[in-house]
Formats: sequence, C-alpha cells, structure tokens
Amino acid sequence: MPTTKLISGYRRFREKFDSEHEVFERLAEEGQNPKVLWIGCSDSRVVPELITGADPGELFDVRNIANVVPPAGSAACATGAAVEYAVIHLKVSHIVVCGHTECGGIKALETPPDPNSQPHIASWLELARPARDQVLDTDVPEADRYLETIKTNVLMQCENLRSYPCVAAGEQSGGLSIHPWLYDLRTGRILAFDEGAARWDAVAEQQP
Repeated sequence: MPTTKLISGYRRFREKFDSEHEVFERLAEEGQNPKVLWIGCSDSRVVPELITGADPGELFDVRNIANVVPPAGSAACATGAAVEYAVIHLKVSHIVVCGHTECGGIKALETPPDPNSQPHIASWLELARPARDQVLDTDVPEADRYLETIKTNVLMQCENLRSYPCVAAGEQSGGLSIHPWLYDLRTGRILAFDEGAARWDAVAEQQP
C-alpha cells in the first residue's frame, strides 16, 4: 500500500474532482488538446505542473532519466513514439526540453554504472555521453563542467528532436517551436537558451 501521505492526497484530489466535476468531465469527453510537449527528467524534485502551474490537459509529459531524446530510428524508443504522437496527432505548438541542476543522470556520466548489474541504466546514459565528451573537449574549468554538461545535454537533446521528420517539418513551417530550458533546484528559476545570443537567460526576463 502506498504511503499514508499519498492516500490522503488522493482523498483531497477526489474532493477537488467532485467540486470541479465539469472540468474533468469535459476533459474526459472532449479529449486532450495540449499545446506543449514537455520532455523532462524523471527526478522527483522536478514536477512540470508544479513549476509551470499547468492544469490537467495543458502539458503532454515525457519524463526519463536526464531528459534524453534518442535520435529518430532508435530501437524501442518510447520517447520517440511520444514525440511523434504529440506532434502528428495532438499537433502541439511547442516542445520544451527541460534539464535541471543537480541531475543525477548527468552526474553518473562521471562514474558510469556497471553494465552487468545495471544494463538498462548504462545503455540509456550513453545517449547523454556526447554532452560530457563535448564539454571535456573545451577549456571549461573543472568546477563548472557538471553544470555545463547539464546545459549541453539539453541542447543536444533539442538537436536529436530535429532528427524526427515531423519535428523538422513543424519547425520549417513555423508551426512548431523548440525551447531548451534549465530548472534551478536551489532558486526555482527557469533559464531558457537564447540561440541568437548563445546564452541562458531567465524566462521571466524574456519577452513572451
């Protein structure tokens, strides 16, 4: 049985469900129509709906270790299936790839897990390794490499997104935008990468 806190929370949700029944009934009858595909980390500290204030039906979530997007054509790619569904069938207008500080998946690249005892983790993290390799090839100070790898990983996953024909076509037509974001666990701020200026700026300081 789940923890007492979860059960208590479920009871509060049922109360909200009953008091706002029309909203949930509409979602059930009319289906979902999210405008944003959120690709984030599975980390329990990074909750998309909490951070953005999104209501049910507003975000199509994909969460995995280190917010990875395997390139198109990867075998058994659940993330790829979700990307295609969101873009082709749900017709989302925006894709957010959100990394976060203190990411355990990126940290694990420094001391890779044993492929014999943790084969799935080891295999999955190899998809993020190019980010670490790229940072190691630069003159970034050692103290800054961890955070820089987290940021570089976000940008690389955005490039992987563009390997999907539906995403590339959506960007080319102007109907789809990709947003590289970084959530700071200590400050609660979100930084977005400005490709034109090649820098990370606080989302609240950017024009909508």
